[in-house]
Order: sequence, then structure tokens, then C-alpha cells
Amino acid sequence: MLTIVIPTYKDLKRDWTQTLFDTLQGQNVIVIDTPSDDGMEIECKKRGFSYVKSKAINRAGRLNDGIKYVNTPWVIFHHPRSTLEPTAFSQLLELKNPSWGAFTHKFDDNHPLLTFTSFWSNHIRGELQGVYYLDHCLFSHVSLLSDKPRPFGEVDVFEDTIFCKRLKSSRRPIRLKARSTTSSIRFRQNGIWRQAVMNQFLKIGYFLGLSHTMMNRWYEKGLDLNQRY
Repeated sequence: MLTIVIPTYKDLKRDWTQTLFDTLQGQNVIVIDTPSDDGMEIECKKRGFSYVKSKAINRAGRLNDGIKYVNTPWVIFHHPRSTLEPTAFSQLLELKNPSWGAFTHKFDDNHPLLTFTSFWSNHIRGELQGVYYLDHCLFSHVSLLSDKPRPFGEVDVFEDTIFCKRLKSSRRPIRLKARSTTSSIRFRQNGIWRQAVMNQFLKIGYFLGLSHTMMNRWYEKGLDLNQRY
């Protein structure tokens, strides 16, 4: 048995959300939503998904809140702009031992830079460094979270990095073959090369300990995908 936790904020207004929900129909889904006027609660009730209002102002808070409602052995922390292959769920349930990890990433655009970015994320950042983005859709056996009540931290950005670093202190992650396909909206709207450069500057900022709020203001400027300032 598994539970899928999706952190949302004004996501029902996005083109891809209905497609995402269609891929999850029949699954045990919990939508952790910072309420807006987008009708998310009504949509969840219509689809048979659990809907939870969250007071969190960032995605880390929504993900942390979602853990409290999980009552199955496995949980998938599902990126709101990714879709998983149908085989993802059976692959996860075939794991014999308590584990954590991510699915194999790709973008919905075949631009060479995006293909390279996914390769780096899967094989270098992921397999070698043990750190994955939420874009991959992260998973964990709930027993590994019992001593980590808020494993995503209290930050505006890089909550997925914090999660992975905390969990890999006890064991290495597993990358499953099923693909998580992520919308490339940031790259399309900001320009592929400009967004790629921004991502690297943000990583440097994280390493230097810059303000998470300030970095996320840069990241969200003009998009407001995860939160609004």
C-alpha cells in the first residue's frame, strides 16, 4: 500500500494539473493545498482524493504537513508538475526492504540542454551524490521518517535537497526505472539557457548559505509556481 502526497498552490489553474490527476485516478492521493480560489477542494472531492487545507506558505511546509496524514507503509512525494509512468507504483511496492529514493527524471521537452540536465540529475547528482530533486517524485518507507517529523525543513527553496541529505545519513537512495516527466515551463518562460544559469547560481547561493527566501524570490519571479511574494 502507498500514499501519494501532492503539495499544491493555485495548481488547478495550470494546464497540466488535470492530466496529472488523470494519471493518479484510483490511487490513494492526498492533496495538501494552500487554499486559493482555484476550486481545488471541489475537484479533489469529485475525484475521490483526500483534500487537506494547509496554512503553509511554502512547498516544504505542505510536504511536511502531508506526512501526518499518511497511513500506509510507503509514501510518494509527488511533484505537482510531474507525471509518473503507470509502472512506478508497482516498482515501488516490489521493494523488499524499507528504502527511500526517486524515480528516473526526464523533461517534456527534448532540447539537448534539458536532456543533459536530466542525465546529470539522474546519474551524477542522484546516483553519485545521493541527492534528487522533487521533480523526480521522491519516495520513502514511512519507517524512515519516524524520527524526522519535518524532514523537508522550514525553507522556501531546496527543501528536496534538505530531505535527501537527512535521509541519506542513514542509507543510500534507490533510483527506480519508471520515469517522472516534468513540465519545462520555467525553461520555456524564462529561456532555456537563462534558467539553466539561474539554477547554477541558486546552487552556489545554497552552498554559501544565502537567504532561502531571497533565492526563491529570484526563482519564482514572474511565475509564482510554488508561492507568491
